[in-house]
Amino acid sequence: MKKIYKKYVVALLSALCLAACSGEFLEVKPQRQQVIVETLQDVEALLDNSNILNRTDYYRMISDGDFYYTDSKVTSISEVQRNLYLWAVDIDPAGLHLTPWDLPYQQIMYANIALETLREMTDDGDEENVRNELYGRALFFRAWAHYQLLQDFAEGYDPAVDAQPGVPIIMDSSFPKNIQRGSLRNAYRAITDDLTEARAYLPQQTSIKTRPSMQAVYALLARIYLNLHDFENALLSAEKALEINRSLLDFNAVSRNAVLPFSSFNFSTHPEIIFFTSSNIPLVATAGIQGEEGLYSNYHNEDLRKYLFFNNDRLYTGTYSGASSYHFTGLATDELYLVKAECLVRLGRPEEGVGAAEELLQHRFLDNAIAGNTADRDNPLRWVLEERRKELVGRGTRWSDLKRLNRDVQTRSDLIRTYQGERYKLPANSSRYVFAIPADEVELSGLAQNIRE
Repeated sequence: MKKIYKKYVVALLSALCLAACSGEFLEVKPQRQQVIVETLQDVEALLDNSNILNRTDYYRMISDGDFYYTDSKVTSISEVQRNLYLWAVDIDPAGLHLTPWDLPYQQIMYANIALETLREMTDDGDEENVRNELYGRALFFRAWAHYQLLQDFAEGYDPAVDAQPGVPIIMDSSFPKNIQRGSLRNAYRAITDDLTEARAYLPQQTSIKTRPSMQAVYALLARIYLNLHDFENALLSAEKALEINRSLLDFNAVSRNAVLPFSSFNFSTHPEIIFFTSSNIPLVATAGIQGEEGLYSNYHNEDLRKYLFFNNDRLYTGTYSGASSYHFTGLATDELYLVKAECLVRLGRPEEGVGAAEELLQHRFLDNAIAGNTADRDNPLRWVLEERRKELVGRGTRWSDLKRLNRDVQTRSDLIRTYQGERYKLPANSSRYVFAIPADEVELSGLAQNIRE
């Protein structure tokens, strides 16, 4: 991990010197090559650097099957994006695109510096609440970044296997260090431990959506437990998050005529957004990138998502960021309804599960009336999973869903694409669901590489 942290000292200095912060709050000890953050204001500025901490990578969104690229678009994009789209074994032959690995570890370093600074501070009665909330924020950001790494660089969790490799879990800012991947199970345990501790320090909600909250903790825990096939705890976490706020946006109130229908909202005001992160890959309203035909055709004609998530050319317009240059990849209340619905069905309570999903759909259909017999009464799980895909398109969650659902023969699926007349396939449970760790990281740190075949 020596490579990661030496590089990130420079990145940290550069990013924070450009931030709109009052006064000088960084200094460097050249002999140690460390960034020094000393005051609560320093820590807050560090954790409010949304250009770093509230960004996610784009690998999963190109590969997850929600979008179809025309042949001309595939030809015009970068080699890395083309390889991601066609599920090539070697995605980055030149080894130049490191963001999916480097960015989360940069975020983890920010969080660890914040945590270490706060631990060294003496108690000050007037500022103790501020310190505690900052401590909770840092724990959440560290958990969020580790979670993102697992979605890219680890297999889908299999409860029957003890030795699935995870990713290095970094709990301090020191370098160089000897690192190991550890098990996937222990990696998830470290993340849930951070979130459990963070919950005690964070407010229930926050008006600044780039900052985490108690509701964000529960929402992320709901995702994690779903990945772990722990449906009881996923349900409990989703319900606790909804107890804090269950607001949904009525899509009848959103204009279908706008180029970007959600442009009248942003991360501060959108009622469904719990925690805002974004990816800057150009997938929004981009010519040649369309909603996958099977996904698009699955929307009922009175389902407003068909018209708000896609335009007449089937271009994706439904990002909650309201911007074409980046799109929303964070946590929102609509996802919680779908977690709740799936878990209830899986736990033998199908009518309640269908009811939870229909509560969401009433805010999605024309005149709030769910058309026809929406629910597949013979297979409510299949119906809920279809609604999950239709609701969360473009969020970056589909890749994780595929990895967990492919563990079950009843819900697994192969992905298929064509380009220039050639058929490309990503089979369920393929090793290509796990991205390769950057080669120079493997060489310097001795980590076991992910094998893609």
